[in-house]
Amino acid sequence: MDVSIIIVNYNTCNLLADCLETLYQFTRNVVFEVIVVDNASTDGSENFIRKRYPEVIWINSGENLGFGRANNLGAKWAKGTYLFFLNSDTLLRNNAVRCFFEYAECHRHIRLGAIGGFLLDVEGNVTSSGGNFPTPWSEIAYPLKRLLRIRSKMVLQDKRIDFILGADLFVPRELFVRLGGFDNNIFMYYEETDLQYRMNAAGYERMLIASPKIVHLEGGSFEKRGLSYKRFMMSQRSFNYYIRKHYKGLYYCLFRFVLFLVKVPFVIMSSFVVQEKKEAIKLVVYGRA
Repeated sequence: MDVSIIIVNYNTCNLLADCLETLYQFTRNVVFEVIVVDNASTDGSENFIRKRYPEVIWINSGENLGFGRANNLGAKWAKGTYLFFLNSDTLLRNNAVRCFFEYAECHRHIRLGAIGGFLLDVEGNVTSSGGNFPTPWSEIAYPLKRLLRIRSKMVLQDKRIDFILGADLFVPRELFVRLGGFDNNIFMYYEETDLQYRMNAAGYERMLIASPKIVHLEGGSFEKRGLSYKRFMMSQRSFNYYIRKHYKGLYYCLFRFVLFLVKVPFVIMSSFVVQEKKEAIKLVVYGRA
C-alpha cells in the first residue's frame, strides 16, 4: 500500500461527500486506501458515506476526540507507506495524491518529514498553507500586518517551510509512528505545528510543493465568519500548551508578556459578551482559564 488517506469527520457529511468525490475522481496510478475517523457525528454521515463509498474504511471513535487524537486513531489502522492527513473541507483539483507520493519517493535523500501543497480558495487564489514556528516577534507582527492589510506575496515554487497546515499533510508513516504522532493533549489547533516542531528537532525537512492542486474551503470563509468565543478559547488553550511545552525560562516569559500586549486589547474590542471577555483575558494572562 502506497498511501493511507486519513480524514476526520465531525458533522461534515456534505463536505466529506464532496471531498471523497474529487478524491476518487482524480487519484490515479497510486495504491491507496481511505480511512474516515468519525468523531461521534449526529448528521447521518456514516449511513450516507457508507452507501455511496463502501470501500471507505469507517472508524467510529465513540466520542469527539478532536483533530489530533482522531488522526492518531486512523493512523493505527493505516497500511500505507505514507499517511496523507486531509481535511473534509477540501476538494482535489488534480492527482494531488500521486504528486505527493512521487515527490516523497524522489526526495528520500533530504530526510523529508512532511509535504504539503499551496492550498487554494474557491476562486483559485493561494490561501493559508503553512508558516513559520511562532515567536514573540511573530505574535506582534501578525496583528500589525492585518491592521495595515499587508499581505505576503506567495510565489508558487517548491520551498522549505517550518510547518504545513494540517489540512493536507503528507508524512512517512514510519516517521509519524516514531515521533508518537500528534500530541494527544492538544484537542484542536497547533497539533500540526507541534508535530513538525518535533520533526525539525529530529532533523527532518518540511516542504510546500507547487504541483498538487487542492481547494481548502475553510481558508476562503474563515475571515468572513469571524472568530467566535469558542474558537478563540480552543485555539488559545492549544497555543498556551504549545509554548509551555517548547519554550522555557525567559523566552517563555517573553511569550506571555507579548500575548498580554497583543491579545488582551483584541479581547476587549471583540464582540464577546462581558463574561466571555473575562474568561478569555484570564486565559491569555495566566495561561489557564
